[in-house]
Amino acid sequence: MAATRPGQQPQTNGNSNMSVHGSRAPGKIHGVPAEIAVEHHSSQTDVEIDPESARWLTVSPYLEPEHLLDLNSVDTPHRLLALASTQLEPASGKYAIVPYEDAFDWSSLMATLKSLAAKEGYRWTRQEFYVVEFRSKLKKNIAVDLLFKLDKQSHVEATQSGGLLKYWYGVPDTDRRNLATCFWRNKEDAVNGGRGPWHKQARAAISSMYEEIDVKGLRFTIEDDVASWGFSPYA
Repeated sequence: MAATRPGQQPQTNGNSNMSVHGSRAPGKIHGVPAEIAVEHHSSQTDVEIDPESARWLTVSPYLEPEHLLDLNSVDTPHRLLALASTQLEPASGKYAIVPYEDAFDWSSLMATLKSLAAKEGYRWTRQEFYVVEFRSKLKKNIAVDLLFKLDKQSHVEATQSGGLLKYWYGVPDTDRRNLATCFWRNKEDAVNGGRGPWHKQARAAISSMYEEIDVKGLRFTIEDDVASWGFSPYA
């Protein structure tokens, strides 16, 4: 995942989950697997968690067990952000070209986060996370099956390394531009997650897959009581 991003239908209210190469990509029900029940009611902030089946969470397009986040492995703020991030959706179809802070519906995600914290009686205090913003332009006629394999196996490595809270990628637009992103507990986790052999293969494939890539590390800050949030370059 560190260097390759195949396309998949982003998580919107539509039902399509076709991948960029025309084959059927992994699907989700409301962005979560059967292992965890996140149920929508009258608003996006009403989220119910089944405590008996809530250990394993789908945090990426991949549904197999080796891709799931063990919620017991992270502390409360990271767990709550991972749960809230199952609701991450693009704000519009222009996510590949607009600024990162405008690419997603952050207000809905934060409303979900605030609701989850309140239901647990947890007072949210200021937290910082590490975000990777990956923008790309694919070459024409690439080996899409290889791209998908590299991405999927790299995600297994990142999951096994620990600290990966969310991974999302969209569909290339008409100019073959795309956006992918991942949320980590911290930068150290992100660096460790990219050390494996599949990530090495993915980086080696960059020149054959992409016309352009732009990877940025961002500081994602969520203030006390989820009253505000923001992104800044990670120095």
